[in-house]
Amino acid sequence: MLGIFKKVFDGSSRGKSALSAEERELRLRTATCVILLEAATADHNLSPEEQKEVLDILTARYNMSDEAVEELIEKSEREREHSTDLWYFTNQINENMDNEEKYRLMELVWEVIYSDGTLDKFENYVAHKLQNMLNIDHSIFIELKMKVKNECQA
Repeated sequence: MLGIFKKVFDGSSRGKSALSAEERELRLRTATCVILLEAATADHNLSPEEQKEVLDILTARYNMSDEAVEELIEKSEREREHSTDLWYFTNQINENMDNEEKYRLMELVWEVIYSDGTLDKFENYVAHKLQNMLNIDHSIFIELKMKVKNECQA
């Protein structure tokens, strides 16, 4: 699978239409993982709860083995380290997800953030940044935040 990741992110100049469905899916998975990791580490502390939440989300969302999820996370962390910002990843999401899918992703971001029971100012900042970059209506953004917060407090 690592070979596929290298092929997808080799920096080739092929156009979007030249990408196979498998390559597009891998880019989307990586972008999703990067966004979840950004939310989990916004406060510069990846708690065990946040780490578990990211793993659980990726395993369930993509029906992947633990080994495949670990590989995806490692690849995503490398991609994240080599990027200058989140635009590339949010652009992948915007090009490949409809609004309902982006709302679900934002809900997952809130689940990661609230998984340790706290909302840090840096986590809140990253969530708002993602809201803007993913073109999510503010009222829906707040609705998703409150839904997850209430579920975590129950």
